[in-house]
Amino acid sequence: MSIRTFISVDIEDPNVLSKIKLVKNSLSSLGADLKLVEDENLHLTLVFIGEVPEPQITVIKHALQEVKHKPFRIHLYGAGCFPTCNRPRVLWIGTKEGSEEMTQLYKKITSSLRKEKISFEEEKDYTPHLTIARVRSNKNIGKIAKLLEALVDEDFGWIEVKEFRLKKSTLTPKGPIYETLASFSLSE
Repeated sequence: MSIRTFISVDIEDPNVLSKIKLVKNSLSSLGADLKLVEDENLHLTLVFIGEVPEPQITVIKHALQEVKHKPFRIHLYGAGCFPTCNRPRVLWIGTKEGSEEMTQLYKKITSSLRKEKISFEEEKDYTPHLTIARVRSNKNIGKIAKLLEALVDEDFGWIEVKEFRLKKSTLTPKGPIYETLASFSLSE
């Protein structure tokens, strides 16, 4: 049996979550065709590994235990769209201070996975971001672009990054269900 996996930093700070909820509420009132990310699923993806055979989870955990990085803070700031706001598919909240540390952590994790010959979706330009919604169709995309334009300098607050998690993703018709398989504390 295979398991769909990824590595992330979960968003759990109540102040940050309340600000994100306000944006999600604004998005849902636009009448756009969106799939909002559930509050309990909000995270910053470090690495998407994808489908792996169940026995390989032990190898992945071993690789992740080898990652050494000091704890840091990351500033969630601004909002935008991938690939562009004219043709949005993903709506996100960006990062400011702490992005470099997040990128360094990404590089350490991918290096450790490579050493164990674990394949994953490589990103040429890793950009830390928090996905808040996926766009299903072009309905009311002008309203989406306008709202996100107003949020370009929005301060969502800081989060403490003290650990990262290996997560299991089970896809269902109602959306993904995430389960933490293991947590890895940051320390030098």
